[in-house]
Amino acid sequence: MNVGPELRRRRNDLRMSLRELAESTGLSTGFLSQVENDRVSPSLASLERIAEALRLPLFEILSIDDRDPVVRADNRPQVSLEEPSVEVSLLTNFPNWQMLPFLRRLEPGERYEAIRLERAREEWFYVLSGEMKLELVNQSVQMLGVGDSVHFASGRLVAVDSVGDEPLEIICMMTPPPI
Repeated sequence: MNVGPELRRRRNDLRMSLRELAESTGLSTGFLSQVENDRVSPSLASLERIAEALRLPLFEILSIDDRDPVVRADNRPQVSLEEPSVEVSLLTNFPNWQMLPFLRRLEPGERYEAIRLERAREEWFYVLSGEMKLELVNQSVQMLGVGDSVHFASGRLVAVDSVGDEPLEIICMMTPPPI
C-alpha cells in the first residue's frame, strides 16, 4: 500500500508537524516518517490512528489509487451486479469505493424486479431519458420523467418499469457497492 505521499500532503495541509502527528497517534516520529516515505506499510490499526489524527475517513486512505479517474463514454466498464445478471455500465474506475455510480438502460416495456441484497444500502436514480414507473414499499407508485430523481433505502425497492415508447436510461448511485 503506497499511501505515504498522500498522508504527508494531508499532514502539511493541516500545518501539522511530524512530532504533533506522533503525539496525536501514539506512534513514533521515525515510524511515521517511514510510512510517509513508503518504506513501511502500516497495520490497519496504525492506519486508523493516523486517519483519525488527520481527520480523514479510513476508506479514503484505503482508496488512494493512481488509476485514471475519468471514464470515457465509449469505454465504460460493463459489469453484472446481481443474480440473475443485471448488466450495467459503470461510471467510475473505482467500483470498490463507498459509492457506486452506474448507468442502467431498460427497453420500452422492460421490468426490473428488485432482488433483496444482504447489506443495507442507499440508492439514488436520475432519469436521463424515457419514463419510469417506480414501485417502493409503503409508497404509492410514482411516475418519473426526464430530469426527475429519487433517493431511497434499497430494501424498499419493489420494481422499476420502462414505460413509454423510448428506452429508459437512468444514472444510479448505490452505497455501499454490491460488487
